[in-house]
Amino acid sequence: MVKLDQSTSRIQHSSWIELRADRLLQNLETLRKHSGQTDVLAVIKANAYGHGLSEIANALAGRVTYFGVATLREALELKENHPQTPVFLFGHLFPHEIPAALLGGITLSVSSVEKAKEISDLSEDLGRKTSVHVKIDTGMGRMGIPVREAAVCIEEMTRLKGLMLDGIYTHFPTAEKDDAFRENQVREFGLLLQILEQKGIIFRFRHATNSAATLTLKTPLFNMIRPGLTLYGIYPDLELKTQAHFEPVLSLKSRIVLVKKVRAGESVGYGREFVAKTDTTVAILPLGYSHGYPYAAWKKASVLCRGKRCSLAGKVSMDYIAVDLGNIEAKEGDTVTLIGEDQNERITAEDIAGWAHTIPYEIVTRLSSHIPRIVVH
Repeated sequence: MVKLDQSTSRIQHSSWIELRADRLLQNLETLRKHSGQTDVLAVIKANAYGHGLSEIANALAGRVTYFGVATLREALELKENHPQTPVFLFGHLFPHEIPAALLGGITLSVSSVEKAKEISDLSEDLGRKTSVHVKIDTGMGRMGIPVREAAVCIEEMTRLKGLMLDGIYTHFPTAEKDDAFRENQVREFGLLLQILEQKGIIFRFRHATNSAATLTLKTPLFNMIRPGLTLYGIYPDLELKTQAHFEPVLSLKSRIVLVKKVRAGESVGYGREFVAKTDTTVAILPLGYSHGYPYAAWKKASVLCRGKRCSLAGKVSMDYIAVDLGNIEAKEGDTVTLIGEDQNERITAEDIAGWAHTIPYEIVTRLSSHIPRIVVH
């Protein structure tokens, strides 16, 4: 009989995420040095790219100019827990959402004169001014004022008493490519700034460089970088590895819940896709596609157990993954690494993205918010 006391009853997570705060801060400094910029809008939207909004914000608080998010919910959560760090909201707000954003003191993005007027009127009603960054569409084709119309629209915005025009920005659809399209975007944005300056309209912050552009574009036109994926040590394009070195912040781990012997000819998992060619050992992990591990990766995926790579034994299930251990000795409770390092082996989010035929953004942002996040050093 097992006696329960305070130590034995302490919860040990069956699956969890480890976050290296030291690597996060080193990645931030690498981006600063490479770009030559001190002002940073740290993009921590989508639960900090799946890493954990609260955990990443705690590590970055006081070290960046802005936190950047896409939803009002995340913006308000940040303002409540980190009131000293300005929060920039990329997303478009519906009318019923604007009052909460204004009361929260969030810096807003505007993509039209109509939305700017709406924000200004409500701000005046509340007896305050709201900081906004004007988004310019130079080729992304989503949000933003078309660059050809922007000068007239911005001049009109300067007459709105409830606004502070603090920033102006644009977005590159092919940031990793130093091509004629991106060059034209930069040129048109620069011409717009010249026109506005001639009218006496100058913005404190000018930004466009996401992770890829921060590494590949050098211009005094922008005075704040806007990194996302590289902050977390993940490359948006593998060719960018030659530009700068980043270390992954996130590891995904799980404990073996069952070890079983499988005889030659026996199958494991749905569809009987795995049939043992020889007698082998299979480990079951309590983690599946409901936790965010991609179902599509199963044919090529591997995990790390005792420093060795092991293939999956069949399809990823909703709540479980079966691993073919071969002749590796393992027992219930042993740790298996799905993303991260184990001895001299490493599996990255980029690896899993390749196995699943998707992008690394999707791998990390889909990790369930219910998986515990643990900050380690």
